[in-house]
Amino acid sequence: MSKPDFNLEDFLPYRLSVAANAVSKRIAKTYAPYKLSRTQWRVMAVLASCAKMTAQAVADKTGMDKTTVSRAVAKMLERGLIKRGVSEQDGRSAPLSLSDKGREMFAKIAPEALRQEQELKEMFSGAELEMLTSFLDKIVDA
Repeated sequence: MSKPDFNLEDFLPYRLSVAANAVSKRIAKTYAPYKLSRTQWRVMAVLASCAKMTAQAVADKTGMDKTTVSRAVAKMLERGLIKRGVSEQDGRSAPLSLSDKGREMFAKIAPEALRQEQELKEMFSGAELEMLTSFLDKIVDA
């Protein structure tokens, strides 16, 4: 049996994972002082962008596992960062939204997160950034 020609350093899934983790670690510095996990930050960012969503919809939008999102939601509910509404159709899929406390926290974190994003974008020319965005869209849509 011959050994496959496999070079981890050139393996695209590995490189994408390393890049995503590097960006996440960089952005984490903005929300870590607020005692938010990566998942909690993502839930907060999604709920700040969308008026109301179920935990399943948040999981679908972020590509995260529903169980992971549900754990983050439970902790955020305990801290009063989000609130759960009542679903008229299904009691299991109640809509979530940021509470006043959650919106205030997001308003403090978002400017620094946007500054971090701008620093990342400045690493690329306009054309490179357009290509990167196009490439990422292709991967997500595949």
